[in-house]
Amino acid sequence: MTLENSTPPPGRSAEWAAALAQAFGEVLGRPPAEHGDADARYGAYYGGNFLDEAELDHDPVWVGRAALAGEETVEPGHLLLTPPGDTAETELVFDASRSLFWVDPRELPDTLAAFGADLAAAVAESESGQWRGALLGADLGRIAGHHGVDLASADLPRELWTLWQGRIASGDTLLDALCAATGLTAATSSELVPAGLGDSADEVEEEAHELVAGVADPALRDYLAAFCDEESHDLALVRFAPADYEDDQDDEGDDDFDDADFDHDDDYDDYDESQGGTVVVRWDGAVDQYEVTVRRVIA
Repeated sequence: MTLENSTPPPGRSAEWAAALAQAFGEVLGRPPAEHGDADARYGAYYGGNFLDEAELDHDPVWVGRAALAGEETVEPGHLLLTPPGDTAETELVFDASRSLFWVDPRELPDTLAAFGADLAAAVAESESGQWRGALLGADLGRIAGHHGVDLASADLPRELWTLWQGRIASGDTLLDALCAATGLTAATSSELVPAGLGDSADEVEEEAHELVAGVADPALRDYLAAFCDEESHDLALVRFAPADYEDDQDDEGDDDFDDADFDHDDDYDDYDESQGGTVVVRWDGAVDQYEVTVRRVIA
């Protein structure tokens, strides 16, 4: 069954969508609707050192034909929103077709020279685009299929492909991406919001609770508090100034944002340039061992 990436989860009513939007507006410091035009697309991505250290960035599950074609999801079972052991409720499901891979065809045997040349050409084309040389899983799978190459084969060089950013399966709206990044994709009503984030929920600082004090729905308010602790060693919130921050300033230099909330000069521009896309928000897990990033996807 083909993944319906652009379709909201069944059962998300207009009332529940409004409740989610209001809640995430408190987290972001700005309503989701103000982060781009109606046609803007967004995604939630999982990356970081943990993928390499656990050798999950070379797990063959990412490069199965059906996974790269977007016909089935990837469920590694080891990637959570909080450190392993905290909870089983936040296990992540991924879309390999829209995940991002580094590709190095230099060690391919001569018999696969044509395959390597096509990969190299695709990487070169990507260099000037959003992903700075990384390939979408769909493109990687298409090239491999054209040449009849099984990317999961143990006979291929290990570094031929490396998962860089796993795209958490979701629709394309900002609300979809935010739900995916916070484990709320399946929560189609207040009653289905998870009770918490395991052990880490007990260590949320008071400032994090204050940040979401304006969330109307009590279940969402309690749950999202764990995603609002900027000092957490388990799941730290990193907020960014909106990309159109300067456009929102008036002639007197006033704007709609609290300067104390965003680092306008440092992290936002550096992160956006180095990793591609317009970053909306990021969570750093396990003291910078992994990252969950929501960004605008540029076609």
